[in-house]
Amino acid sequence: MWPSMFGPGWGWGVLVTSAFLFIVLGILGFLFLVIYGPPRQAEESVEHLWHRFEEGDLTRQEFERYRRAGRARLSAREAHK
Repeated sequence: MWPSMFGPGWGWGVLVTSAFLFIVLGILGFLFLVIYGPPRQAEESVEHLWHRFEEGDLTRQEFERYRRAGRARLSAREAHK
């Protein structure tokens, strides 16, 4: 009795509506992950490191260590090219 309440073809309507809902929710979920996901590991430029050093966020030894690590990454990247 209850399937006849919705008329003929109601199954396809439910299927299409469900698929559309899942697609929209998938897109919104993907955008949410892109916007609020974990931040990318960005390489810190020397200017940014120097600014942190001037502000007192880094000691001289930390500044030099970050700078040497950046140079090593750069030379390793160029060696792979």
